[in-house]
Amino acid sequence: MDITPDFNIRLTQKGAQPCIRQPYDINRINTFLREAHTLHSRIADLTRELRALRPSYLSTAAPGSRRKAQDGRNGSREKVLTEKEKDAIDAQSKQLIRELNSAIQQLKQAEDLRYDAETQIATKKRQKGGLGALGRWAAGNVPAAKTEEEEREEAARRMVKEHREAVIYYLQKKLEEAGKLQAGIMEVRLGREVEKSKSVLYKSRQGQQIPYAAEDDAGLKGSFSATNGKRSMINGFNPALEDPKRRDDRPPELTQEQQQLFEEENTAMLKHYNSQLDQISAAEKSIREISELQSTLVSNIQLQSEHIDQLVQDSFLTTENLGRGNRELKKASERRSTAQTFFWATVGLSGFLVVWDLVF
Repeated sequence: MDITPDFNIRLTQKGAQPCIRQPYDINRINTFLREAHTLHSRIADLTRELRALRPSYLSTAAPGSRRKAQDGRNGSREKVLTEKEKDAIDAQSKQLIRELNSAIQQLKQAEDLRYDAETQIATKKRQKGGLGALGRWAAGNVPAAKTEEEEREEAARRMVKEHREAVIYYLQKKLEEAGKLQAGIMEVRLGREVEKSKSVLYKSRQGQQIPYAAEDDAGLKGSFSATNGKRSMINGFNPALEDPKRRDDRPPELTQEQQQLFEEENTAMLKHYNSQLDQISAAEKSIREISELQSTLVSNIQLQSEHIDQLVQDSFLTTENLGRGNRELKKASERRSTAQTFFWATVGLSGFLVVWDLVF
């Protein structure tokens, strides 16, 4: 529901200018908002890029192949990323998140310095009013009550401060969402790598296809049965009289070629396991780093939120505090202090001595 017309009517009744929609121009805004707009654009680009790369990043297809995009209307195909490309994406994303977090902190520090400088300038300007230090001493060192214009200026400074604190909080929140997205896809990748390393089918596909002795049972059994009748009984053992089930259960011996192939397979599988462990270790390290960065972002957001809540609470109490303070200052200025009495007594005595010297 758009309440802008009603709001404009209220403003007109109060003698203020109505709200008029101005054309957006990045060059017309101040430096703070321009820098915040740049940071927001970079965070949005990072989030959009991570979401676009998520299907290819989490794909378990063989590197170099292409698969159809799920949301593509023109039958486009997405390239499957290699492990090195995925690691490069992780490193670039973490580096960019760190840079954006540092830029937001620098923007916040610059805003704090600006607000402190404006407050100090306003305080010094107010202290120089009237008779200066002598006037304040004569008045019992009681500061004068703030004028209506000074109160409006202070309220304007506080309003700008609250608005910029909210902008910084929004940027930190968006950066936290980007960090969660990055950490999420890294956790999914790590989980898939662990499951893939445990899969027997995957191991068999990665290893070489070796003709085991079981595959040659038919040839070995035929040769064994053909020579059985020709063999004589040795040491009282006759293969023909042996139990067929027991004879079939005894594994035949592997040939030298089969043993060599079996050793090569074991070596290849060991290399593959080591490679998988290295990839899992690298993924775990990346997840720990992004988790630490995520914790830093969350702590910054909490501090920023508490600061904003404090500013809002202070703004609610400002009017009451200013009114009460002005009343107390007025009462204090009406009371004659010891310094005032001593000052006027000194002035009177000095004037009396000057007149006495001139007359007599």
